[in-house]
Amino acid sequence: MRRILFLIIVAACLMSSCDNGGTEEHLIIMSWNVQNLFDDVDNGTEYREFDPGLGDWNYDCFNRKASALADVITSSVAGGPDVVLLQEIENDNALRHLNENCLKASSYSYRLFFPTENSAVGTGVLSRFPVESANSHTVNCGGEVKGRNISMFQITLPETGELMVIYINHWKSKLGGAEETEIYRIAAAELLSDLIRQRLDQQSVGILAAGDFNESHDEFSRIGEAYPTAIIAGRLSGSEELELYNPWSDSECSGSYSYKSEWETIDQFFLSSEFFDGEGWDYSGFNTTVLEFNSSSEGFPLGWQASTGAGCSDHFPILLELSMSG
Repeated sequence: MRRILFLIIVAACLMSSCDNGGTEEHLIIMSWNVQNLFDDVDNGTEYREFDPGLGDWNYDCFNRKASALADVITSSVAGGPDVVLLQEIENDNALRHLNENCLKASSYSYRLFFPTENSAVGTGVLSRFPVESANSHTVNCGGEVKGRNISMFQITLPETGELMVIYINHWKSKLGGAEETEIYRIAAAELLSDLIRQRLDQQSVGILAAGDFNESHDEFSRIGEAYPTAIIAGRLSGSEELELYNPWSDSECSGSYSYKSEWETIDQFFLSSEFFDGEGWDYSGFNTTVLEFNSSSEGFPLGWQASTGAGCSDHFPILLELSMSG
């Protein structure tokens, strides 16, 4: 099994060269499916359009894609987000290049990459705050491993020293049919609910689940309640007794992804009640990052075009703001 890669970047110049996005009162977390960031090394596991061995994908393409992503990240909020959660990263080499070459001035001193067995892409983390621990959990459905792992890490928040537990998700897509593949997303939702429940039974700690869930917060109503879904009215399957808040429930944003020119809210945050207790860091806002250069003339995400090098990602980043209470 491939290992989680956990690195602390110690170069002093990285620690002092930027104006951080968060302040003493505010903290910003981004989650973004970057639509396949592959490096320029032929590992034999790439998707065809990103395979350097075929001659169409090279360093210039890779760097152009990474630079476009970095432009969105740094433009999303003054100083950039404090924690960046990324989906569809090929490997740690791709994540390292994004961080050290394209985001050098952003001071992300902690970098993690979470691979998934038998998948060409995994998830990655860039953080300005110390990372305490990390692990991954396999989604098992009827004895079959399906979909990418749910990965967890802890960070220490500034000012208060509070621990925050973050679960990164990239659930099974609807490729093969929405109803036919729903069983795998339900399995992921139930695993995530169990992980959150077990953690809260151990200690009172702020928990955030984030990522690309491949179904909208109101999926059940969108399909006319035709069959059970992993997310119903903004709640995870199996989490009925958990108090988890989904910002899409109150958001005026149109969506983070579009399919056949219809908005979807498949990129999501779920927050535990500890972020609403009036102590330490509390929830204070949610938004999508929509910029002129990452959106089409119709206002939808401007997906990456490997053939031309245009665009960024077919998802908009989503942003979460926490503020100091009291």
